[in-house]
Amino acid sequence: PHLSIVRGSSRRASSSVCVAFVRFITTEAETSLRTMLLRRAAPLLRRAAATATPRAATRPQRACASTMDTRPPARKASALLGQLQKEALAKVHRPWPDFKAGDAIEMEILVDVDAPKPQKVKGLVLGRRNRGADSSVQLFCRVMGTPMRRHVPLYSPLVKSITVLQKAWLTKGKKRVKRRNLDYLWKQGKTFRVP
Repeated sequence: PHLSIVRGSSRRASSSVCVAFVRFITTEAETSLRTMLLRRAAPLLRRAAATATPRAATRPQRACASTMDTRPPARKASALLGQLQKEALAKVHRPWPDFKAGDAIEMEILVDVDAPKPQKVKGLVLGRRNRGADSSVQLFCRVMGTPMRRHVPLYSPLVKSITVLQKAWLTKGKKRVKRRNLDYLWKQGKTFRVP
């Protein structure tokens, strides 16, 4: 995409304010990205024009390349996506207890949205994936005597509660578990019973 700078003055405000805005002349494939960026930037530009002080009271503004945002569109979009993910996490965040790989936990999970009673699942934490609202935990548990590996999203509305049964259950609480992921236990087919 080509870069062009559009300068405009806001004459409705008490003083004329120069607003530099970077607009991307894009192809049709990138139009949705451009409209998303323009939608997010419009309130910021309006707020800047409304709260501006008279031009005589401030230093003369110079357009300089170091103050303009010259990042490529993909970086701008990823920054906006990061902001949206933080907002989504703030909406669904629940204060779960602190646990990591090697701990034994018990989760109460609804099998279905209409289920009357949650199902209790005990298991060993094989790993934890921290991705904001998409965070999940990998459990090694037994269902009717058969070893299973379950991936459970942490902030799903079906997860009702999480309790830590024992820290560092793998070493019986004597030593800390140094690994972040315990997939080797699943691959080796270790047979042990979680409390």
